[in-house]
Amino acid sequence: MTRETKTVVITGATSGIGRNMALYFGNKGYQVIGTGRDRNRMNALQEELAAFPTPGRVLQVDVRRYEEMKDLVRRLESELGVVHVWINNAGVNRAIGPTWEVDPETWGEDVDINLRGTFYGVHAIVPMMLRQGFGRIVNLIGGGTTHAMKNSNAYGTAKTAVARFTENLAEELEETGASIKVFALNPGLNDSEMTRALRATPEGKRYFPDMEEWIRNGVANPQEAPACAYKLAEGLADQFHGRIVTIYDPITEAGSLQPDQYKLRLQS
Repeated sequence: MTRETKTVVITGATSGIGRNMALYFGNKGYQVIGTGRDRNRMNALQEELAAFPTPGRVLQVDVRRYEEMKDLVRRLESELGVVHVWINNAGVNRAIGPTWEVDPETWGEDVDINLRGTFYGVHAIVPMMLRQGFGRIVNLIGGGTTHAMKNSNAYGTAKTAVARFTENLAEELEETGASIKVFALNPGLNDSEMTRALRATPEGKRYFPDMEEWIRNGVANPQEAPACAYKLAEGLADQFHGRIVTIYDPITEAGSLQPDQYKLRLQS
């Protein structure tokens, strides 16, 4: 029996974790729809996705612009009919330094891409998933979500908000009766464009002087985040619906979970 070809949309797919995910899902037989803004990177990824048995596409979309996200979904519904998986991956971490010293516009841009971009993606794709009756959404979180991360306040604040946003969204989706699952995925520390910038810029070197050592000693395998996202996409860990998942969790081995497990909670 031929396996159904599934479609995954990955925002911010032209570099870093997003690119790794795009190639991983392509290798697994998915039709990959990647988004990005940089034309050269888009073209490079397009060449790689075109070589898969199920060729993928890269489309120019700015996650900060709601109409562009809505237009993307309208186009996909018209051309494909179904989107099985949506991964809100696009993210930046540029407002580096003490909160009162960083540029306010840069701080706002970090929050816009990391948080508002995730909201725009969900707002655009959920109505389509409700119409088709199923789907899976993976929202990327990261450092500063479950612990303090000084000198990266915009990123940590936005990613913490995405984790709570995911939990709230899961409860809302349960009331619809549709088979739509949503997860908050922490991809671990990756040797990506984001962390390379922290090692190269004056602000990064000043406020994250140990980043080079962290990368040498604790960097994740570049396939770990894509593999974890794939397990979530394939329904192998649905008990984590609405919860925080990290690449270090044995998610496919976990049984039933307690109500507050893998969620943002205060400890007394």
